[in-house]
Amino acid sequence: MNVKILFTLFITMAKLGCAAYGGGPSVIPLLQTEVVKIRQWMGVEEFMDALAVGNALPGPIATKMSAVVGHRIAGAAGAAAAVLGMVLPSGILVLILLRLIGMVKVNPNITSMLKGLRPVVVAMLAYAAYSMAPSSLRGAMTWCIGIAALLLMIFTKINPVWIIVAGGAAGIILKL
Repeated sequence: MNVKILFTLFITMAKLGCAAYGGGPSVIPLLQTEVVKIRQWMGVEEFMDALAVGNALPGPIATKMSAVVGHRIAGAAGAAAAVLGMVLPSGILVLILLRLIGMVKVNPNITSMLKGLRPVVVAMLAYAAYSMAPSSLRGAMTWCIGIAALLLMIFTKINPVWIIVAGGAAGIILKL
């Protein structure tokens, strides 16, 4: 196994893991930029397929996506290196913050910073949707599926897993 590739996967995912404020979904646009545009480890469609499968499975999306990318590049060892890189930064920070939580919780600067970061996370998610739309929404039927899924998520309490399953079923039925 090429140690240099494993190290590159680890460092790349660790860098992304450090920037994944707001949870796993916030790392998707960063991961897409790194994996598709900068490193060209995957094409847009392959990335979208991995994202679709990752969303259909239980667990954090950032971890699943890092495993897919790592496996694509260097097999099981690559998946392990990528997942470790993705989770290690937050794991270390959680351990540190557990000691500082009392001070952080009452600090108005920290509270203000977090309130300022929340809209940035929303904007990053919106950008991810915007940048992936051209390769995902091809034709009237895919637009209908996407709009229906969005409306169901906004206006119902249907578990997103069932919406994902319905989207996959629609793809099979419609032979997309």
